[in-house]
Amino acid sequence: MLFEQEVGPQPPREVRSHIEITSLLKMLQQSRDPLMVTFPERSQKYQSFVVDVDSTNGSFCIDELIPRDGDRFVEQGEPFRVDAWHEGIHIRWSCTAAEKVNFEDAPAYAAPLPEEMMYHQKRGAFRAAVHRSLETGIGLIKPQRQQQINGTLIDISATGCKARFSGDLGKQLSPGELLEQSYLELPDAGRLGVAIEVRHVAYDETTDESHVGLRFRQPPPAVQRQIDRYVNTLQREARRLEKDDLF
Repeated sequence: MLFEQEVGPQPPREVRSHIEITSLLKMLQQSRDPLMVTFPERSQKYQSFVVDVDSTNGSFCIDELIPRDGDRFVEQGEPFRVDAWHEGIHIRWSCTAAEKVNFEDAPAYAAPLPEEMMYHQKRGAFRAAVHRSLETGIGLIKPQRQQQINGTLIDISATGCKARFSGDLGKQLSPGELLEQSYLELPDAGRLGVAIEVRHVAYDETTDESHVGLRFRQPPPAVQRQIDRYVNTLQREARRLEKDDLF
């Protein structure tokens, strides 16, 4: 399907089932969703990925941390919290400690499966895929550095989008960062100024691209109408294509 209708926002719920926890970790592993790792009393945020889930031994492994100085805190035995986002779902859990291991000839950190996770379905909007052939652009502007980062949309909903950018933006963008002077470029709408919050950044070495999850922060009503109109257009087109596929 080119688009999916997501259920509306749900209250957070605690997940304690071993099977469900294992399933959520495997989902994050297979989709290569980035993890945001934070340590108590430390302001720096780190990125990692789930690289293995062993339901038999009740453990999982995450990759080395980015920036790399975070590895030292794990190796010192400091507890940490993990936040991940998958298609509008926020998943959070805590690790009391992790052990450095060698996984597939590369360093990693193994920890017991969490006893509980917090699962929060936040988004209640259509998220429509945007084909590369469509003229859709996005510009992330960091005025303090006099820097503009240009990319194209992968998908978009009424509340946010995912975009692709050339190169590794892991050091240039941080989860939670607010870029108030950014913009979207949508067909028939032109350039729309909108404040954008960075949700997560994932770098793919094979394509030398960064995929960045972004949330729109209180767009002006006129801009929100243009975004809604574009999402609805993509939604109708997707339905038409799906109907054609039936014949």
